[in-house]
Amino acid sequence: MSEPLTPSPENASLTARVARGAAWIFGAGVAARLLGAINTIIVARLLVPDDIGIVATATVAMQLLQGISDIGVSQAVVKFRDADRDDLDTLFTLSVLRGLLIGALLFAGAPLAAEFYGDPRFFWAFSAVALFPVLTGFLNPRFYEFERDLKFSREFIVTILNRIAGVAVSLSIAIMFRTYWAIIAGMLASAIVQLSLSYLLRPHAPRFTFRSLRKVFGFSGWLAGVSFMAALNNKLDVPILTRLAGAGGAGVYFMGLQLSEMAAGQIAAPLTRAIYPGLSELQEEPQRMRAGFLKGVEALGAFAMPAAFGLALTAPDLTLVLLGEKWDAAVPAIEFLAPVIGLQSLFFATQAYAVALGLTRLVFFRELIFFLVRMPVFLWAALAHGLPGAILAAAGMGLFHVVLNLALYARASGGPFWEPVFAARRPLGAVAVMAIWFVLVHPTIFVLDSLPAPLRLCADIAAGAALYGAALFALWRLEGGPDGIERRILSACSTAWRKLSPG
Repeated sequence: MSEPLTPSPENASLTARVARGAAWIFGAGVAARLLGAINTIIVARLLVPDDIGIVATATVAMQLLQGISDIGVSQAVVKFRDADRDDLDTLFTLSVLRGLLIGALLFAGAPLAAEFYGDPRFFWAFSAVALFPVLTGFLNPRFYEFERDLKFSREFIVTILNRIAGVAVSLSIAIMFRTYWAIIAGMLASAIVQLSLSYLLRPHAPRFTFRSLRKVFGFSGWLAGVSFMAALNNKLDVPILTRLAGAGGAGVYFMGLQLSEMAAGQIAAPLTRAIYPGLSELQEEPQRMRAGFLKGVEALGAFAMPAAFGLALTAPDLTLVLLGEKWDAAVPAIEFLAPVIGLQSLFFATQAYAVALGLTRLVFFRELIFFLVRMPVFLWAALAHGLPGAILAAAGMGLFHVVLNLALYARASGGPFWEPVFAARRPLGAVAVMAIWFVLVHPTIFVLDSLPAPLRLCADIAAGAALYGAALFALWRLEGGPDGIERRILSACSTAWRKLSPG
């Protein structure tokens, strides 16, 4: 491994800006996901798995089309630090055309979906969801300059306000009418607010032009391929299961996956969003990029991974308390998928690292290999063993994706493939201690069985957090207290204590 670089004013300045950006994104992510979790929990209690399955199928079809046609507008604005008006307007033109095309395809496919799944409700769901990509296609590309410059406070505002609008509309309709239209109406309300704010906070009058088409496609061509393959890998499961296991089975899988991603995504997605612009700014200094990436892996391991494992280890009570008994079938999905997503969260920034280096071709081939291996396995498992087989296949292939990410890191950095795992060694060890408690010790404490599920869940969360934290800092002390995430946690706690303590 390379020696730690001596801190410089430039290093300190960039680190501080990335940290501030991460704080803004994390704050927005926490608030948005909390609102989303509340919305999901209430709507899931009011609706039945069939309703969730219908909307999930239409939404995933829309996300699939968005993914396979993604040109990476935000990544392009961040990458092109000198982007001029022609660049931005070309990106806007392509975004609008893409949105209109996706909307038209969804609307045209609505009758086919109703016939394929044998339910007329799919026609209305597909037709209504078609409006979402049309609205988001008109988003202001200049708004992403805030991300490029690591000024995430504006994104905080937009994220919170559009999520509040979506949740308010969704819950109002769900409570009054108890229909799947609640979810769709919430999505559209959120898109309208996001579109409006993108222009209010960064005034710009875009024009339709293709003047920078060559430049844009020079960067976005491989990135579009990456998005195409990633969409196939991530968005085909629900439509396949809707056909093989019915809307109810697809709804159970979708809800289990949503909850499995909630814990890790709450933490990992904001950190990764903040890391990418920082890495992009260091694209001419590969050693600093590599060191910065490994620090990011350590942070992701310390926070995102234990959250995901904790969710899996408390899945039965968590599902019962949040969603009710009718969602018991989602428990196995959470127990198998959440730990894998926790391991994957270590490598959420690997793609950002490779893209910042301009190695989008390597990312494309990673996704291509994953699709060629994953899809046959998932199809066979779903056909042969139904929903349980699909869950196990998705979990197993998630581990395979971890291996591919390690290979991508090795190719991009020139370092050993195991380096990111070594960077997260202490979080991995602390998670193992927490898992041993829940698997071997917890079942022997019979008094917990007599507690109501909410109290038992609270006790388990407190015990798991305490065990993980104690193990993490014990391992850190055993290593002699090196410069790592633990020291930053202690420093942050000390600063907060000084600010809060009287006098």
